[in-house]
Amino acid sequence: METQQYKLSRLKSFDGVQLTENTYNLTIGLVLLWGILINTVMARFFTVQILTLPQIAVIILYFVLGIGGTMIVFKSKNPVISFCGFTLLSVGMGLLLTYILSMYEGHTIYSAFLMTGIVTVSMMIASTLFPAFFLGLGKTLGLSLLIAIAVELIGGLFFHLRLGVMDYIMVLIFSGYVGYDWSKAQIFPKTLDNAIDSAADIYVDIVNLFIRILRIMGRKNN
Repeated sequence: METQQYKLSRLKSFDGVQLTENTYNLTIGLVLLWGILINTVMARFFTVQILTLPQIAVIILYFVLGIGGTMIVFKSKNPVISFCGFTLLSVGMGLLLTYILSMYEGHTIYSAFLMTGIVTVSMMIASTLFPAFFLGLGKTLGLSLLIAIAVELIGGLFFHLRLGVMDYIMVLIFSGYVGYDWSKAQIFPKTLDNAIDSAADIYVDIVNLFIRILRIMGRKNN
């Protein structure tokens, strides 16, 4: 979750090159597609290699690449460096996704991917129509996410509970985050670096949304 200081820095971020609204939003879309392409290639062609790695190695790589890539994206004001950071973030997410996708049938993955796309586009449209509403959700979404994570951790670690209802709650939270981050992207100066930063925000929302929808559909198909 972003800090107020970080949000203010992006509001003031302007490198002298202003993109048109269409070019800015197109850039966000293309960067998102790049992340999805990386994940698709990893899951399609490198599943065997990834699954042969020790699980602890995958977890460590996921955190190192994910956190490292995120820090590069949001600390750099150079779009080339930010894009490299986004690529590292996508590879880290790809490791996690490849592990998760190996547990599900192809038709379940396809259905979850399609549903995630529908929800994502719907939330982007809704946030475009009602930006003020979605921009006002920031603190509520942040608090809700922290509580949901705490409930899952406590339930899993101390009571060995797997609360299926939490997946539905997480879907609502990350759906809201898609709308929030899309609305937020539109208030920042429309620079190339801000487009990449905004794409990283939305990409993480989409991946988490997809994982939760996949888990729900996986249970229904069993």
